[in-house]
Amino acid sequence: MSTGPHIRFLRRQEIDISRWDDCISRSPNGWIFLRSFFLDAWGPWDALVAGSPDNDEEYAFVMPLPKKRKYGLTYTHIPPLPGQLGIAGILPVTATLVDDFLRGIPPSFKLVDTILNEQDPAPTLPGITITPRTNYVLNLSAPYPVLYAGYNGDAKKNLRQAYAKGLTADSDIPVDTVIGLYRAAYGELHKALSAKEYEKIARLFDHCIAKGLGFTLGIRDPRRNLHAAAFFALDEKRIYYLLGAPGADGRRYNAVHCLIDQVLKKYAPSGLELDFEGSDIPSVAAFYRKFNPRAQSYYQVKFNRFPNWMQRFL
Repeated sequence: MSTGPHIRFLRRQEIDISRWDDCISRSPNGWIFLRSFFLDAWGPWDALVAGSPDNDEEYAFVMPLPKKRKYGLTYTHIPPLPGQLGIAGILPVTATLVDDFLRGIPPSFKLVDTILNEQDPAPTLPGITITPRTNYVLNLSAPYPVLYAGYNGDAKKNLRQAYAKGLTADSDIPVDTVIGLYRAAYGELHKALSAKEYEKIARLFDHCIAKGLGFTLGIRDPRRNLHAAAFFALDEKRIYYLLGAPGADGRRYNAVHCLIDQVLKKYAPSGLELDFEGSDIPSVAAFYRKFNPRAQSYYQVKFNRFPNWMQRFL
């Protein structure tokens, strides 16, 4: 039995947002996805909060529960963009605390499917499906020449060829242009993203930019043709590569290589980290590894509370 902090379930309207966001800001694993405005962008959510065991701080640990309803049942869901949710805390998160938080999800949530974050240990509870995921993160504390020296040979060759073609960076690309490029390049691979969800993504990106928590970047040739564009979220801890894509000729121009290289040039040696946001897709992971990031594991956890007779139909 756990002797950890008392965990409370709160509905969205009961959450003290100033305390919530303060906890996220102070937590080493308080990624931007956990901020209240980011969670609000995807729709309804509730949460679990817990105090510190050695003082009266009420929001020492927090865990969001984005939710949906279907056939009269409430369930957690993983929004389209956030790579990691889980438990953020101003103190280290232990495996016991992860177990306690998962136990604290109310029985009204009949299906729980969520993603923990890099600093959340794997749970040990029985009956939970745990799927390891991989992220790639590059620390930008070193000067750019040191970071560039860590690129693999293929990345350096592709960048030489790209810059020889006169490719340059262009800031302030409209969000709708970034999303349009992404849909043209990858829309068929992500058919689950509806038009309404793309609208949510556009509003979220615009909101991030207005708050100084994000930026767009494009790569153009000397004729001003756009060959790649991306949106990056930004906070005091990380730069998050949330959405990017090449244009029709972007792969031939190695334009996405330039996108990543330009971000490193701009933010080294800031001490921030570039969070590539995955990936478990081998070809995408191979591309990210060209820039010498570290691989970082995290876990997707899933369980349900359906009656035994219903399990046969799941």
